[in-house]
Amino acid sequence: MKRNSHNYILIFVSLVTVGLLIFYSSLTLNYLKTPVAERYLLSELDDLYSPSGLIGHGIGFLAALFMFMLWLYIIRKHWNRLRGIGRLSQWLKYHMWFGIAAPLLAAYHAAFKFEGLIGVMYWAMIAVMLSGIVGRYLYGHIPRRRDGHEMSMKQMNTEKAEKLRSLQMEFGIASEDINRLQQLTPQLGNRSTLSALYHLVIFDMRRRHQVKQVLLEFEVKYGAGPMDLSFFKATIEKQIIMSQRLVVLEAVSTVFHWWHVIHKPFAYAIFLVLTLHIVLTISFGFTWIF
Repeated sequence: MKRNSHNYILIFVSLVTVGLLIFYSSLTLNYLKTPVAERYLLSELDDLYSPSGLIGHGIGFLAALFMFMLWLYIIRKHWNRLRGIGRLSQWLKYHMWFGIAAPLLAAYHAAFKFEGLIGVMYWAMIAVMLSGIVGRYLYGHIPRRRDGHEMSMKQMNTEKAEKLRSLQMEFGIASEDINRLQQLTPQLGNRSTLSALYHLVIFDMRRRHQVKQVLLEFEVKYGAGPMDLSFFKATIEKQIIMSQRLVVLEAVSTVFHWWHVIHKPFAYAIFLVLTLHIVLTISFGFTWIF
């Protein structure tokens, strides 16, 4: 399946999920506005929307399913027999979607009542979700091959050289302009990790303006036609991105390593508590419609 197809699927299911949650919120508004201690008085609504209610319990079942679906990416990443099934980056997108959708559904399952061990688990889920977003940002700045695995420094320098050679051969970009293009990314030297991460964010914020400025200048100077302009833009942008990633690679790799050290134990602990929650729920006879 093409990369764009996966993006369209995720956009579609996200829109459907948001739409359904908005609709469900309108149905449960009166119930959720009622103080927790008084909700049992609304017996009909409580039978539907409480954590043990018909719909509330069903949403919890779906949230738990989504949580366990997160393991698909982990299995795909570490099981060699599955390496040929889709790109790792596409599996990561679904992993992130389930990681965001599961806490949202869990909140509606709990009817926004977070107490005791379950409350601790929920806020831990939120922490893991937010850290996952940060981790995805860092992950995206570590150059990778088409199969999703990290590139070596030699491979990165080779790819960067190929982009520069492409600009020279395809469009006749002069050597002085190639050098000026590389100077758009300053060398940070022995800066601290925090300083390198700060510059990483600045690079991302400035890149679009830099590419636009270079395109305007080079289009006039070298006469890139409309047919070549998209390729020209893509090549320049990739060259700038590669240069910037090489500059901050060490800092990003270090932080990403420590991110794994923090993210994984919390995630595994959540799964243990979730499993315990399911076992206790079933032991008390709450088996939903089964």
